[in-house]
Amino acid sequence: MQGLMISNVLLWVLLIALAFAVMGLVRQIGVLHGRIAPAGALMVDKGVAVNEAAPQVTAADRHGRPVNFGYAGEKNQLLFFLSPTCPICKSLLPAIKSIAKQQADRLDVVFISDGDMDAQQALIREHKLDDMTYVVGPEVGMTYQIGKLPYAALIDKSGTLRAKGLVNSREHLDSLFEVEHLHSATLQEYLNSQPQPHDHSHGHSHSH
Repeated sequence: MQGLMISNVLLWVLLIALAFAVMGLVRQIGVLHGRIAPAGALMVDKGVAVNEAAPQVTAADRHGRPVNFGYAGEKNQLLFFLSPTCPICKSLLPAIKSIAKQQADRLDVVFISDGDMDAQQALIREHKLDDMTYVVGPEVGMTYQIGKLPYAALIDKSGTLRAKGLVNSREHLDSLFEVEHLHSATLQEYLNSQPQPHDHSHGHSHSH
């Protein structure tokens, strides 16, 4: 009986120690989570580099009107590369339309695709893109060296490529605008400019 009591006491001691260890780990996870950068668009190392002059190209939209890409202008320009056969592209269209509406005073959104015009027209009708600038042709995609879809590129008013990457989610899409909103050259520069958390190993710290 005495051995059983001792083993029970030891088990309780171990359980309490384990509980404290778990609490410590949970706190550390919280600290690490606060330091992790937002998940951004997945950059592909092809074509012009971010923060360099965007390639300049002119292509006709689906009505035959010329659209300039990479030139300085009055607004920023968001290029969204899509395909009628890409389900993820279609799932992001409501978010793209929402951004276009919210930032209409400072952002021009251009949809860029290639391939069968009937399929393009069906996509435009289904997702009500009639009023959007929609370019069909390979010129822009080849100039910007676009491979996988959906892909987006953000060009500022001076004609500088500010962000680019695969955009598989609304979070990726929003991350393209982080650099502009944070008023830093790059998202990495913003993160490096922030004060680092101090080590409060000898005192109490309060997490925000």
